[in-house]
This record gives sequence, C-alpha cells and structure tokens, in this order.
Amino acid sequence: IHFYKRFSPLSYTNLQLPTMVKSVKAEGQPKRPMSTYFLWMNAVGRAGVKEKNPGASITEVSKKCGEEWRALDDASKKKYEKMQQEAKEKFEVDMKEWLENGGEEAMKQAKKETQAKKDKKASRA
Repeated sequence: IHFYKRFSPLSYTNLQLPTMVKSVKAEGQPKRPMSTYFLWMNAVGRAGVKEKNPGASITEVSKKCGEEWRALDDASKKKYEKMQQEAKEKFEVDMKEWLENGGEEAMKQAKKETQAKKDKKASRA
C-alpha cells in the first residue's frame, strides 16, 4: 500500500520535464555525410529486402536490412566504406569553405535562435 502512496500521480505534478526543441539549422550549412550502412541501404539493401518481403512494414524492412548488413562480408562493405570516406572528405572541405565564407556567423545566429526557442518553451511550461 505504501508503494501507491510513494508513486501516486500527485507526486509527479512538481516534476520538471526537459523541453525538446528542434534546433535551427544555419542557412547553407553542408549536411553531414551518410554512414556506410545508409549508403548500402539506399543503394542495395532496402530494395532487396522489399523484393524478398513485398508486404513488410517499414520497421520490418529496417530490421531485415540490419540483419543483412551484419551478415555482409567485409569485402562487400569495403565499397561502401570507400564511398563514405570520399563523402566525409568532401563534407570536411565544404564545411571549411562554408565557415570561411560567413558560416561561423550564421551558426552563431542559429544557436541564438535555438536558445530563444528553448527559453520561450520553458517559460510556457
């Protein structure tokens, strides 16, 4: 009986839950490159799983893709690791160029806007 008193819904009223706010993206900021798994999934994995399991839901397709990726040999993964490495190098060059051409100020502004959204949401709660 004391268990119910301790964890009654009334005891939760004073808890402060964290506020989730979607961060504001800076204008023109380059996107991060996809991982090797996602490169494989977009090129081969998802289509192959859907072909084998035509009536599968999205979650089932994702689970099957994960199983196939884990079962894939290293030689097959090398191709996608190389693609990912090239994409990562391109991203680093693009990001450096973006930061040099005024991206740093845009990033600071985006962080300020995100913080403002957090403060506004926190004041409403």
